[in-house]
Amino acid sequence: MNTILKSVWGLIDALARAVIALIGKVSPGLGGFCERLWNNTELVSYLFAGVATTLVNYVVYYIVTRPFGWLIPEAMLTTVGTCIAWVLAVLFGYVVNKVFVFHTKSATRMELLREFGSFVAMRLVSFGMELALMFLTVDILGLNDLVMKLVINILVIIANYVFSKLFIFRKK
Repeated sequence: MNTILKSVWGLIDALARAVIALIGKVSPGLGGFCERLWNNTELVSYLFAGVATTLVNYVVYYIVTRPFGWLIPEAMLTTVGTCIAWVLAVLFGYVVNKVFVFHTKSATRMELLREFGSFVAMRLVSFGMELALMFLTVDILGLNDLVMKLVINILVIIANYVFSKLFIFRKK
């Protein structure tokens, strides 16, 4: 499994570097900026983790609101789907961020609980943002819920990176 992951990562890295080289030929300044971003392994791994967490959020939301949507009153469908998707995405996101992105260690159970509590607290802030934006764009403005879920999750990924970097997974 580890060999497969390394091979996949090698392929992604080679492709990204080829694209960055092409960008550098057109615009050396932009190419240099892209290369610095790509070489920031924490940021790159966070983006991959963010995409994976967003997929968990999106797929769970879809499953709750489509195949199982008939179980939930229509007026509550968006809210219930968003809540269930959020809980599962937060649990997934915590593990992925702790283990694969920020590589933090918790010496005691209390440290682990404190870190997890901070993670959940910051995610509650971004959840409030997501819930309010979903209510505004879908329930009030009548926009497509699946499209808005994706757009709003991009904003949430950015906010969550800032929260994680500054408040949760600080290196000791």
